Amino acid sequence: MARTLRLLLGTLAIALSLNLAACSHTKDKQKALGGVEAADASDKEVQQMVDFSLRVYNEENNDLYYSRAVKVLSARQQVVNGMMYYLQIQVGRTTCTKSQSYLADCPFREQPAQQKKEICSFVVYTVPWLHEISMEDYSCHSA
Repeated sequence: MARTLRLLLGTLAIALSLNLAACSHTKDKQKALGGVEAADASDKEVQQMVDFSLRVYNEENNDLYYSRAVKVLSARQQVVNGMMYYLQIQVGRTTCTKSQSYLADCPFREQPAQQKKEICSFVVYTVPWLHEISMEDYSCHSA
């Protein structure tokens, strides 16, 4: 009887310690909700945000040529009432004029005088289940 009681108490102690560890881990995750965290630049959703950002950038600038991403420098995301993406992208001028259809693989300008490279920071908000996406803010500076 005493041995059975010790076995039960030992099992209960192990179960409680595992439960406390799980609760502690859950609290750590809850702190991260709403926090900004790194995102994988090759992730499908992040790539969609990059494409959207460049579409807005190309529509709003006065350049005669399309620009496209040279490199995604950083990608971060934040869970809100949807998802907020914070992207930093190196953008480069291509050889394709805006009078042409946009070509995702259009080559970059090679002549130094015609190259235009910028570092742009984009903030994109999306609510995927409502099919909503909007550019919250962006700014660029020469690279």
